Formats: sequence, C-alpha cells, structure tokens
Amino acid sequence: MSRLLTCLVNERLVCAWYVTCPDTPVVTSFLLVSSPRCCYPPLTNAKMWSPGSFVFQLRHRPIVEIAPIAYRTNVHHVLMLDPEDLGVWVWRTSTVDLDNGKWTGTVITSPLELLAMATEWNGLSNDAVLTIRRELESSLENQIYAFAHRDDMPKLTLESSAIEWEQSIIEGHATHPMHRARHAEPPLPSLLPDTELRHIMLRFVAVPSHLMDTCGDYHALLMPLFEAAKSIVSDPHHIDDSGSAGHVESLLNNVDLASETIVPVHPLQLPAIRAIFPFVRELQFEAPAEAQASLRTLSPLALAESGLDIKLPLGIKTSSALRTVSTWSAFLGPRLTPLLPHVLSSIDETAGGSVHQQQPILLVAGEPASTIVRGHEMAKYLACIVRDNPQALCNRQEAAPAGSERQRTVVAAALTERNADGTSVVCAQWGLDTVDKKKKFLRSYVRLLFAAFLPPVLTHGFAFEAHQQNTLVRVDLDTGRVCGFVVRDYGGIMVHMDTFRQAMGCEVPMLVGNSTTAQSLDEVYDVAYHTLVQCQIHRLVRALDLHYSGGGWAVVREELVRAVPAESMLYVAWMRSRSVKLKSFVAMKLGGMYRDYVYTSVPNLLHYQDEQNPSQAAYV
Repeated sequence: MSRLLTCLVNERLVCAWYVTCPDTPVVTSFLLVSSPRCCYPPLTNAKMWSPGSFVFQLRHRPIVEIAPIAYRTNVHHVLMLDPEDLGVWVWRTSTVDLDNGKWTGTVITSPLELLAMATEWNGLSNDAVLTIRRELESSLENQIYAFAHRDDMPKLTLESSAIEWEQSIIEGHATHPMHRARHAEPPLPSLLPDTELRHIMLRFVAVPSHLMDTCGDYHALLMPLFEAAKSIVSDPHHIDDSGSAGHVESLLNNVDLASETIVPVHPLQLPAIRAIFPFVRELQFEAPAEAQASLRTLSPLALAESGLDIKLPLGIKTSSALRTVSTWSAFLGPRLTPLLPHVLSSIDETAGGSVHQQQPILLVAGEPASTIVRGHEMAKYLACIVRDNPQALCNRQEAAPAGSERQRTVVAAALTERNADGTSVVCAQWGLDTVDKKKKFLRSYVRLLFAAFLPPVLTHGFAFEAHQQNTLVRVDLDTGRVCGFVVRDYGGIMVHMDTFRQAMGCEVPMLVGNSTTAQSLDEVYDVAYHTLVQCQIHRLVRALDLHYSGGGWAVVREELVRAVPAESMLYVAWMRSRSVKLKSFVAMKLGGMYRDYVYTSVPNLLHYQDEQNPSQAAYV
C-alpha cells in the first residue's frame, strides 16, 4: 500500500496534505489523501468534502510545499512522498478534524481499497485499471509468501556466492507497487506463490534456422550447455551398468545444426511457445540453472566454466513490463558489445579515490551472441541473449583460478534490503554502527559510482540503465572494500547519437523504432539521474539512515562537485532546478507503456537538506 500511495501522490493522481497538530499530545502529524480534484481541505470541520478520503500514519515528514495553504497554517501540500515516510496504519475516513488531529473512519489493510478509490476519483474504468488490479493482487500474494518463507533463505555474508546474493531479494523495488508481481499472461497458466523461480531446469527447442535471426558465435558459446543436457525420457531398452533403464542419446544427436537452431527455454515459458510457434520442435532434454534477481536471466551450471549467462523470455509481468526479450534487445547486444571498450576508455581509473586500482572501476557484462524469431509479431516470446556472468568477469580480470575469487559481485539491490528483524543489510554486513562510518561508506560508494558511470555520459552522450538490479557491487573479499561495479543489460540505455558519433566516429547500431536513441542530451541526463540518483543513491542513503538528517545528501552533493565540472551541461541539468522528472509507474501502466517513459515533476533530491527544512527541497 505504501508503494501504491507513493506513486499516486508523486504522479498527481491524488491530492495529499501534510497536517501538523502541534497542540495535541497523541497525534503530531498525519497524511490526508483525497481526490485530485479537491485542491484544498475544508475551511471547517464538517463532513469530508470527498467521501472515502484516507488518513495515513506518518513516521517522517515528506517533502512538502514551502508555505502552508493560505487559510490553514498547519496544512501543507505534499510534493513528494516515499514509502519510508509512512507508518503502518491507514484509515478510510468519514470526518476529519484538522485542528485537533482527530478523525472517524475504518482501518483498511489492503492496497486494493486504495486503488478502487483512486480509480473512482480519476474516473478510470478501462482495461488498464483491471490489469493493475490483477498485478497488484499478484504482488500482494507473492510478498506475503516471501515474508512468510524468508527463513528458508540462506544466511548471507560478504563471502556468500554471487547467486545467493541475487536470490536474496525479498522486498525488491522500493517504490513500484507491482514490484513483487508474478502475473502470468495467457497462454501461460497462473502462477502460485510457491512456484519455483530460483532453481530452474532449462528445456530446449529446435527451430528451423531460416526462421531465426542469430548474431555472434551463438551455438559455439552455448555448446557446453547443449552437451550437458540430459534426456528426460528413459529408454527401457537400454540398461546401464547399474541395471537401471538408461537415457536416450545426447541432445546434439537429435538436432541438425546445419539447418536448425537450438534455443534454451525457461520451463514456465513452454506453454506459450507451444501455442504461438507451431514450427518449433520441442526437445526432451533439460539442464539445471540458477535464476538471477531479474528471474529471466539464468546462470546454467554447465556454463559456469565458460563464464556465461543466458537471458530468456518469460511471459509474466513483474513491475513495469512483460518479462520477454524484445527484438531491439536481441539486435543491440552483440553489436554494441565491441564498441563498449572505447566508451569505457573515458573513465579515469584513479577518480574513484584509490591509486592502487588493480581493475577498471567499471566492468560491463558483454552480450556476444543472440538469437530471436525473425519477423514474427510475437518474436519476443522465443529468444536467447548470451551474456557474460558478472562474477566470472571479475575472476577473469583478476586471473583468479576457479574457487579462489578475490572479489565478490553483489547485486546492488541486495544492499538496501532489510533483514528479518528490520535492520539494514548494508549496515549489518559492513558493521556500520555509527553516523561517521555510514557517511564514510556512502562517500566511497558514491565517489566510485560517479567515477564509473558519469564519464560516458559526459564524453559520449551514453547512459547505462544503472539501477540497482543492473548494477553489481564488486567487494574485495580480503578488506570488505567496495572497489568497483559491473553493469549489465543494454535494454534501457540512452544514447545521444550526435555526441556518440563525434566521440567514436561511428553510431550505435539501432533498429528503427527503438526507445534508446535520445533526441537531446537532456534525455541522456534524465536516464542517468533516474537510475543513479533516484533508484540507486536515494535507496542507499535511506538504507544508511542518512536521509532525514540530510547528512547523506550533503555527501552526495560534495561528490558530484568533485566528479563533474560545475560548468558542464550534466551538472547544470542535475542542479539547475529544484524539480526533476520522475518515472511514473502507474501512469505508464494506465497507458499500456513500458518502453516509452511517462514522467511527472517532483523535487530534486540533490537539493534536500533535512526533514525540518522542507523549503530546501521544494519547488522554487
């Protein structure tokens, strides 16, 4: 419910007021939420002007308008809300006494009630609202299940394996209301919360090669996986040395590679493939794999030695989109990968603050090969992208033999999770028990983050989609020091082609109709701000408990000045205004969008001071 309310308030789909009650000993402040058509609370304490308004308990002051509304000094418009601002209690009200902090109403416990009222307030009655409801129900069911079964998760330390960190995510995206959804779209059957999504048995299909667009050494790179696949059909006529029925011959003996392409398939995707692609031949073989945080990117055990992962379509909705693989992504990966070393050459390897940097600050998980159905309107349902495994990439850089890693890759989203007792994972793992320790950690992290990701923005007009799921933190196992990052997934990059061409002498190959070519540098700066500041730094500042005091944002501002010249276009774009664009998740869902962005305007967190000084982060 906190995530849904945050989106509704920040996207201006509801009106929200911060109400203070300084003369009341019990309730000192609360959040009042109503229809977006109700611009001001009532002048008197009569019945509510909008039946079914809500009162939310607050733990902290959200970001509010500088001045209170004209006729009520204790009421401020809310400009930006965060789930962490909210307490646990919510009331659907009938009357509210704004002066004395009292109200009558009913306690509610389901976000579906809030969604229903917001739908009524905005006059929405289309299929998109029904879709949001289904996905919200899925997210709710799966979050409840995840909390109930979190004791089944391995106990993590910095030496836990990279895949254990990938699979440790319980709460996920901090502000997306459908963050935990596992909503299967037809022709896939519905998924129950206990559906196995971490430990996977891959399946395989054979497709006539002339129906596939294949790029790179696809079959060669995946050959260890094909060779390791085991038959799921026993041959009763073949008895092995133990006297048991044996398995039929290998997968490769069942395919003609001269005319067919082998595609690994997520087992949950098979019903969709059977229904959509009648020309596909299903192979009765399987191979084990471990799912990463994104669910559709898998680490097959057979590819561990070669250090490769695979990204496969999965026809379920979680957060913003159907987790299939687009033609744009399959096309771009193998063509962009060879260009990236030149882009990364813009990074100053001493800028992260260490003169003993043994590796580049930023490593990129390349995508050397891909295959996808050619020219089919449903092509995104059958594809495969081959990608470098982040941990293996680090091991190669360190020339470390298998089993003797000197660095651990930890998906950034795991750092800002909470343990079962509510404590911060990042604080617990790094022993950050004082404000000074927290600030020191944050400074080191942000300095490296800016040093890694901002130079390509400045010199090439190129922004990675470096949010918490795409960014992996490289941790030195001897010292616990954060020493760099790995970034993966090119689906959400943004490139200003004129700037890129000036720097490189060539363009990034793109298909017509892509969503990654920027019309202006401001679009590149917006993606960099959204992924680095709003999605990553903001969550880390809060996980370190450095937001409400303002101490965390003071550190971020200092490091931004250190990393980016004040006269640069990037610095001006990020700091010139006290308002910035925010990606609008619910509005995008209502519009049926996932590749195109919808934005609303919210206060710029880079100007935030502390919760006692709302004017510092509000609009000028």
